[in-house]
Amino acid sequence: MRVMLIGADGLLGTAMREAATKHPQVRELTALGHQDLDVTRPDQVDAVIQDGRPDAVINTAALMPADRCDDVPTEAYAVNALGPRWISRACARVGAIPVYVSTDFVFDGTATVPYQPGMLPRPLLTYGITKLAGEHETRLGSDRHLVVRTSCLFGPPPRSPRARHSFVDRALDRAAAGEELTVVSNVITSPTYTMDLAAIVLELLLSGAGSGTYHAVGQGIASWYDLCRAALAEEGFGDRVSPTQEQTFTTASRPLYTPLVCTLPEPALRHSRPWRVALAEYLSARRTAAPAEPDAADDARRDAGVG
Repeated sequence: MRVMLIGADGLLGTAMREAATKHPQVRELTALGHQDLDVTRPDQVDAVIQDGRPDAVINTAALMPADRCDDVPTEAYAVNALGPRWISRACARVGAIPVYVSTDFVFDGTATVPYQPGMLPRPLLTYGITKLAGEHETRLGSDRHLVVRTSCLFGPPPRSPRARHSFVDRALDRAAAGEELTVVSNVITSPTYTMDLAAIVLELLLSGAGSGTYHAVGQGIASWYDLCRAALAEEGFGDRVSPTQEQTFTTASRPLYTPLVCTLPEPALRHSRPWRVALAEYLSARRTAAPAEPDAADDARRDAGVG
């Protein structure tokens, strides 16, 4: 399969690039970062996809974090909604499958059980609103499509110095520097390892999964505090984090309960692991990895991580 990856230097894009490069069924990979393709330019999108003639286009580009989208809603809509429109339409013209990575933020967090794909979306924030619009554009632009919702990503640092590192990495770096952290305990989600998600997306494509909307997350649910404490405890910093409530943490009205039910066919489902198992594997790899560049991009304009 010939795969084109858009947003290849962000958090998820970095994992997707590594997974696709190693996959024996991916015979050609075109990896495009923001410097290579501006998804808000339909002429550029169409030309790149027409020239590349891929079998599938995986779109991990997004404008985030969520708070930033509220500050620049027009830009957020251009990247998160119109970008998928141009990509999906261009894919339809060449017979490629568009894959759009979406987020748990399309839900309002008022459910009492984890969200199924068929449950009614009702986003609260500009980020979720624009990502939901991107889902619709992907479906409208191409009869053949995959929409993959995920949440709370952690994994290897992004290739781009402009892209935002994961919450886990930022928390570990701050704890290692001696900071005391305060993290929300009442925002509940589904932590997901980017390398597992990358494997799931490729498996959906290569196994011929039917067009539709899938939830792809780690197994189990956790608060952001649970995730942070688990990561810090693994590295010997468990006493450097304390819980707080959402209203004291951020000005954005974030959805409080957005775990997703993992709805994947075999063999993609086998790549979804308990989040604590995946976290331990990532932290073990992180210890042996070369030191990453300092994260100077907390205010980064684009980040391929979701949720």
